[in-house]
Amino acid sequence: MKADWCANRRVFLRVVGTSVAAAPLLACSSAVPEPDAVGQVDAGLTSSYPVGSLEAIGNLAVALGHDAEGFYALTLTCTHQGCNIATRGAVSGTGIVCGCHGATFDANGHMTGGPARADLTHFAVKIDAATGAITIDGATRVAADVRTPA
Repeated sequence: MKADWCANRRVFLRVVGTSVAAAPLLACSSAVPEPDAVGQVDAGLTSSYPVGSLEAIGNLAVALGHDAEGFYALTLTCTHQGCNIATRGAVSGTGIVCGCHGATFDANGHMTGGPARADLTHFAVKIDAATGAITIDGATRVAADVRTPA
């Protein structure tokens, strides 16, 4: 009877030990977090954003950028664990850094350093031709190379 108990205990410990060791690997394979829902965001006027700028819009998990091709918007929801980079990170025309775990992205949202697992999602930008007012449409995803001219 004691021999059976010891054998079963060894099997139990081997299974538990394997499960515990694999737990971090399982956590890392989870899905990339969805961007925070931001809806329609008034982002000010085109004149407020010089070429080469990228700015978080308040504490919302969205940023507006302006490059030589035009205006673009992207999520600031980190693709590692969903942190809001607008409130816990740094955003500038030279790039984006998540303050939670150190993931880095270039100014167009392409991942440049882990632990993030994907690029940042881009959203449609609308500009009122008469006033220059900018609206970010957080419900409409676009490709990373899409720009809206001023």
